[in-house]
Amino acid sequence: MPIFEYKCDECDEEFEKLVMGPNPEIECLKCGSKKVTKKFSVFGVSGGDKPVPSSEGSGCSSCSSSSCSTCH
Repeated sequence: MPIFEYKCDECDEEFEKLVMGPNPEIECLKCGSKKVTKKFSVFGVSGGDKPVPSSEGSGCSSCSSSSCSTCH
């Protein structure tokens, strides 16, 4: 069951809604209007900013050190 982001066309309230079924009836949580627009959402992934070590045993692709702590 996906969560979609919406914006109310009447009061500009932005909200998220858990959607069940192919054609759900969505109402603004603030004013109750059914005039809402689904916002474009980007799938988010949190991975941090640490480099990923290569399989060859060296620390990372940006240096030849065996430990990323020496270059990052």
